[in-house]
Amino acid sequence: MSDDSYLIAISDAEAEIEVKGSRFIACISPAKNPEEASDFKESVKKRYPKASHYCTASVFGHPNDSNGYAYSDDGEPSGTAGRPMLMALCDVGIGQVTAVVVRYFGGTKLGTGGLQRAYKDAVLEALPDLAAETLIFKKPFSVNFDYTDQGAVEPLFERYDAEVWEAEYSDIIKQEVRIEPSKVDELQEKLKAATQGRVQLRPYEPID
Repeated sequence: MSDDSYLIAISDAEAEIEVKGSRFIACISPAKNPEEASDFKESVKKRYPKASHYCTASVFGHPNDSNGYAYSDDGEPSGTAGRPMLMALCDVGIGQVTAVVVRYFGGTKLGTGGLQRAYKDAVLEALPDLAAETLIFKKPFSVNFDYTDQGAVEPLFERYDAEVWEAEYSDIIKQEVRIEPSKVDELQEKLKAATQGRVQLRPYEPID
């Protein structure tokens, strides 16, 4: 995993462990947003009804980006379920994924440490069966330039694998481009050098 790429889930996976009579069933699925994660949780609840807890953890984007994290202890003591599950996902560096661990209480309390281990271990038990693929992460930028600079700009975009996602051609050219983070600084310098400073990457703003 790097800033430019990370693994994303492309299949479901499931595994079960038992700890002192309690069953912990980990169900994992691809999820790009909270809505997909919620839908998956509801499907798990239908498959495994009347459980004691349905704890969740999700990584909606890059595993290093905490803005995409979500987790819930669903009635377990705070910090004993969702966060350990999240750490299991982050430890293997996978994103666009959600996990639900179903617990059927077996009559014996496990304590804080025991619960943390059980929820994390359940996710780790399921992860080897989860199919994943590598996603190349690209960051959006805005760029405006005159038609006279088009011949200098477009070859540089091609050389640095910059993808044009949106464009507007009016009195000037306005584009939204997406670039691997590790290539941004060098491309910025090349653009300025090729156009005598007229063309630069700017923070992303939607094209009006």
